[in-house]
Amino acid sequence: MRRLFLSLTAGLALGAWALEMPSFFSDDMILQRESPVPVWGTAPAGQRVTVEFGGATAEATAGADGAWLARLPAMPASKEGRELKVTADTERTFRNVVVGDIWLCAGQSNMDWNLGGNTDGGRLVKESANPHLRLLQIPHLWSRLPCRRFGEAVTEKGQPFAGAPAWRVCGPRTSGGFSAVGYLMGRELQRELDIPVGLVKLAWGGCRVESMCAPDSFAQIPGLAGVVELNRRLVAEMQAKAPDGSWQTDNETLYRKRNRYQRVHTALYNAMVLPLAPMAVRGMVWYQGEDNHYEGDIYAEKLKALAWTWRRAFGNPEMPIHIVLLPPYRYNMKAPYTTLSDRLPVFTDAQRRFAESDPHAGYIVTTDCGNVEDIHPREKRTLSARLARLILLKTYGRGDDSALAPTFRAVVFDGPTATVSFNHPNGLRTTDGKAPSFVMLAGADGKFVPADRTAIVGDTLVASAEAVPQPAFVSFGWSNIAQPNLVNRAGHPVMPFNSRRAGR
Repeated sequence: MRRLFLSLTAGLALGAWALEMPSFFSDDMILQRESPVPVWGTAPAGQRVTVEFGGATAEATAGADGAWLARLPAMPASKEGRELKVTADTERTFRNVVVGDIWLCAGQSNMDWNLGGNTDGGRLVKESANPHLRLLQIPHLWSRLPCRRFGEAVTEKGQPFAGAPAWRVCGPRTSGGFSAVGYLMGRELQRELDIPVGLVKLAWGGCRVESMCAPDSFAQIPGLAGVVELNRRLVAEMQAKAPDGSWQTDNETLYRKRNRYQRVHTALYNAMVLPLAPMAVRGMVWYQGEDNHYEGDIYAEKLKALAWTWRRAFGNPEMPIHIVLLPPYRYNMKAPYTTLSDRLPVFTDAQRRFAESDPHAGYIVTTDCGNVEDIHPREKRTLSARLARLILLKTYGRGDDSALAPTFRAVVFDGPTATVSFNHPNGLRTTDGKAPSFVMLAGADGKFVPADRTAIVGDTLVASAEAVPQPAFVSFGWSNIAQPNLVNRAGHPVMPFNSRRAGR
């Protein structure tokens, strides 16, 4: 992590003559509890830097390039607003600083979707005042090269960025433009944990997972050889210089080639993520995939590259990463809605497989949280509360496994009847009191037809179909627009499955 930091800060402050720090070292900031806390910046070469907070002190010396990094010792959570003082040739004092847990809220448009745009957003914003919830909003930025500070990045309009992202106390003046999912999830965590919670929004509508990954991340994952080569080629093209020193591919051309900057490989990682490193954080929430939804199984491997990227950047190889599975939507489907009708469940199955393969990851199912006609469902409360319950269980050990989605375990065929058992069934029920919906059966030919009869028997799903006297496969919710009614006692929907794909 230190090598990464030094490589990012090399050359940052040649000729630095005064103490400088990133803009998010600010009044109203939050420090991560129970972990050494990096504090960094630039100062005159050789200058001794002292950091003081809550009776603890850390020291560092600015290198020849001016870069310095000190680490405060791990501290317990504290709601008390205190001063963080940094002294070198000059002094910087940051007031109302608290200690708690910081969560990164990353992804594309549904994570970017602001609280004011949520159903009943006006009331939610009006009631959002909470001194123990702190918000840091990173603007839409991109860069061809790794950035050491946000000022080196470019805006979504292709202009140099001149802003200074800083922490803000949550309230009606600050929450309306913040992520609805991030705020609603963070509000639940703060209430349950009763400690300060910090939320960092790192989201841009339309971004691809590749844009949030480090250039060398794909090479770390077996099975991504094709992605490695494509990424190498696209990054080289983006960074190529003309003989006069200008970019060989100018901004406007790059925008057109990639159909917007947020789809450019590594560009958002360079500009929105790296300037935050090596901030100490508790974990990350990822709500993305609409722009990658057609890729299917390979997305599970790309999520591994994303996890490798962010865990390295924030210096935590066990950083929790919790995934929001995409809700139903009519992706690329035309009447009678059969074309590519299983793109979404294949994709969400890849999301699930990543999370289940990673001991520090989790996921929620959102088949009841979508609008099949609108890729941006306006109501985020159910999804966010479910996400908070997952985090409380997986990261904090609070609650029970009804916070986990029931998933396909096995199927037993007995004549015309299929009996499906589940992992974590936790009291299966239907939301409307009717028979389980969106269940299909197929014979050995693999041709699925809707089940005529379905029922919950104990914690199993039983189904049959007259047209399939000898079923060999069963599926559930296996369609882009399926919104099944089968849930557990906590209302967490059963994960869609297709037994033909079992074991993938």
